[in-house]
Amino acid sequence: TFWINVTNSSSLFIRGGGDIFIRIESKNMRRAHRAVTLKYFSSSLRVRLFSSSSSESSSSSTSGKFADVCVAIGSNLDVREGEDADSSSRFQHFHVALRLLQERGFEIKKLASVYETKPVDTLIENQPKFLNSACVLRHPREWSVLECLGKMKDIEREMGRDVYNTDKGPRVIDLDILFSEKEPMVRYDPPPFPSSSSSSLSSYEKKFWLEVPHGRIKERAFVLAPIADLTEKMSFDKSGDVSITMANQMTAMARLWKEEERRIMQTPTKNFEEASEDDILLQRVAPFKRNMRLEPYEGRAKVMGVLNVTPDSFSDGGVFNTSVSTALRRAEQLADEGSRIIDVGGQSTRPGASRVSAADEIARVAPVLEAICERFKNDPRNIAVSVDTFYGEVVKVADAIGVDIINDVSGGDWDEGMLSAVANTKVPLGYVLSHQRGNPQVMSKNASYPVGSVAKTVGDEIASQYLRKVLPSGISAWRCWIDPGFGFAKSEEQCVELLSDLKDVRASLAKNECGGLAKAPMLVGMSRKRFVGNMLVDEKRKDVPKDARDVASAAAAIVALMNGANAVRAHDVKLHADIAKVADAVAASKRKTGSYE
Repeated sequence: TFWINVTNSSSLFIRGGGDIFIRIESKNMRRAHRAVTLKYFSSSLRVRLFSSSSSESSSSSTSGKFADVCVAIGSNLDVREGEDADSSSRFQHFHVALRLLQERGFEIKKLASVYETKPVDTLIENQPKFLNSACVLRHPREWSVLECLGKMKDIEREMGRDVYNTDKGPRVIDLDILFSEKEPMVRYDPPPFPSSSSSSLSSYEKKFWLEVPHGRIKERAFVLAPIADLTEKMSFDKSGDVSITMANQMTAMARLWKEEERRIMQTPTKNFEEASEDDILLQRVAPFKRNMRLEPYEGRAKVMGVLNVTPDSFSDGGVFNTSVSTALRRAEQLADEGSRIIDVGGQSTRPGASRVSAADEIARVAPVLEAICERFKNDPRNIAVSVDTFYGEVVKVADAIGVDIINDVSGGDWDEGMLSAVANTKVPLGYVLSHQRGNPQVMSKNASYPVGSVAKTVGDEIASQYLRKVLPSGISAWRCWIDPGFGFAKSEEQCVELLSDLKDVRASLAKNECGGLAKAPMLVGMSRKRFVGNMLVDEKRKDVPKDARDVASAAAAIVALMNGANAVRAHDVKLHADIAKVADAVAASKRKTGSYE
């Protein structure tokens, strides 16, 4: 290890190997940036910068009353002794940590995707898999990065972790500061650690080793991947006399991940022919069942079967609402045909539909949900039950019954109590955030988009809804699925354009700095809709009956699955389950040949 004091940064040149530590006087920090940044982030050397006066050196690069930190979060302990499986899980721990961070004065700005990873770099065998993610938090500028760390260690302690145990064993929560806007390069070394019996242990609290940027980021795919989610549309600042910044550091690490992503993402630790789900090193996951066992969704298409218990839905209204037993038989049929999600709806949302009250909707769906949730509670096929509603009161009833997913076509706009009800479910259930413009009575009048920009506009408006209303209501991107809203405030031509350009929805979410929301599971609902039928119309045939649109619906679904969708909502489940298998086979081939995207 070498220490170099730099007084003339313009002549700095580095050769050799091993660890090189460069201490730069604060007045030279900005000039030294060009000389060392590239080597720090991309060479085989482990070059680290430490300012002798970090607060002074960073003051010129940031301003205002607040500053940001990027924090890694991890957990691999589910149920702890004395706790119920329905209320204690890795995913639940993530959300408890978010709440405690907010209570201590942090603001949640951006969240990465959630990844499930095999434990690495540990001497403890047979550990459970980790959930990993990262977030950008805003804090008052007067807090030092060490004060931020102290608050996070308090949270770890409150949640039951022994913060002084460094054996890298299983943990309920792990919060690590990766980058700091205020102090972009700094290191704190506490005094020697006292024994557990030492009387000085209490005075030692909040004195932790800290290095920013975190010294082992480059070695850890489970850290690099979330960083890339947070920086997808950031670019490296190459302007004149720039200082070392948190944004540049994160962007450099994201570039490094892009070089490694295809090699690592969803790649098993064994040969593909021998690998099982447990051998996957790293994969994005999302909430599926309320038991909080998250599921991978990329390259694993899911079919959501439609079960309307309404008298007036556009395709099957009045068919399955006659009795609970009729609805239950239909649910069993959907599951047998390949549905992984059974979506129960008690109100039509077709354009022009009249609204029924929350009480009437509850009367329709509650008995059916009770029967279906009980029927599939322990089914080995792991069938999820969703409720299709925009009423907060319906969410509360469905949550008490035991549903797994909230499917909200309104984006939280049609009922003031909706987002609050979703935010306060007993466990953090999956939430489908849909695009729309106005309720069914007016949506057809709001179908105005720039030609060629339907998908981009949909992404922009989902991003706005998430950042303005959903996230501030307490619903994290970790819980969200996205639905571009085919047929909701979109003409038939605009629906076709949206299908063609579906990837632009995610690109727009990333551009709007929505972090992991841009990579969230995407659900599409096109089954039997008019725009699908009209693609079949010729001069002799003016209209296509709804039940004759299934093959065209499946064709549209495969286009969507090949362009970024992960789940399809369908009436003819058997047909859609078959095309989902085709999409999965293509995705598996891409992973095997290294062409995964």
